[in-house]
Amino acid sequence: MNDHVHVFFGAFASREDACAYTEAQWVPEPDDSVSDEEYHAWDRRNPNWQMKADLGNPYLDSDVIETIDGPDRLNYLAKLSTEPDAIGRVRANVGLDHNIIVLIFSEALGGFAAEMKSMPLLKYCGQFQCQL
Repeated sequence: MNDHVHVFFGAFASREDACAYTEAQWVPEPDDSVSDEEYHAWDRRNPNWQMKADLGNPYLDSDVIETIDGPDRLNYLAKLSTEPDAIGRVRANVGLDHNIIVLIFSEALGGFAAEMKSMPLLKYCGQFQCQL
């Protein structure tokens, strides 16, 4: 299936720090002793997802977003891309300290419009055609 992916790069102290930013975070559910009002307040606060907030809170399906670290992260992206010059264009935008790639596949947007842009912790490198 041909589709597209939005590529972001960031510099994080660890993969765990990156995932705390790029993935939905849930506070533990309160027990049965809390009031309905307290439970609804908890429900409204969850999940907390800083990357989503920094993008302006678009619809995002976390199942179709990847946070990738490690020395093979660009090779992984190269295997997905159907554009011959994509990796060269990405490498031109990557800083030496960027150790994380975040991929937001088009399916993650659920068909809704969303502006992809650089955020405080992630640099937007663009949209690329890919093979899923």
